[in-house]
Amino acid sequence: MRPDLSALYADHLDTLKQRADEALQRGGFDALVVPSGRLHFQFFDDRDYPFAVNPQFKAWLPLVRVPDSWLIYEPGQRPKVIYLQPFDYWHVVPSAPSGAWTGHMDVAIIRTPEEALQHLPKDASKCAILGEPQSALGAFVPNNPPAVVAYLEYERAFKTPYEIEMMRAASRVGARAHRAAERAFRAGASEFGIHLAYCQAA
Repeated sequence: MRPDLSALYADHLDTLKQRADEALQRGGFDALVVPSGRLHFQFFDDRDYPFAVNPQFKAWLPLVRVPDSWLIYEPGQRPKVIYLQPFDYWHVVPSAPSGAWTGHMDVAIIRTPEEALQHLPKDASKCAILGEPQSALGAFVPNNPPAVVAYLEYERAFKTPYEIEMMRAASRVGARAHRAAERAFRAGASEFGIHLAYCQAA
């Protein structure tokens, strides 16, 4: 019988809050602000590279395809997610927030990246902002304070039961996909056929 992911996630969040409380105290900040990241566009083109979410954002939320979104945590308060869901005719946009995580966070939906400024803390100078330089928005420029980053990165090496269960689930998917690719290879499938078998099994 597999464990209750909802309960594991709640415990996981409690652990992250405790770590953030300590990290903010060490750095002398009032709030943790984590941008999810921004799309990178190819030089002289309007095509973007595949999006890679900020690992510090992903540690709190099971979201990997939400560029220009933000996580805010202030000790003693519920975490807040600023969730970009733009109106876009040409591109697939993130679906409405759903899942167990939504019961543990305040969620603000925005339609443009700039709308996030309405929901971010009032004083950026009192925030530990963890992210890439290109994630900057107004005064919210990632400062990556060494005391905060060092503590959180060290603690991130110790996986919570929720993270361990997620790693197990990922391993099950990976093993199933690799077995399917092996069967296709031994059956004489083309490189494309092997890749297709892998993707379908995953």
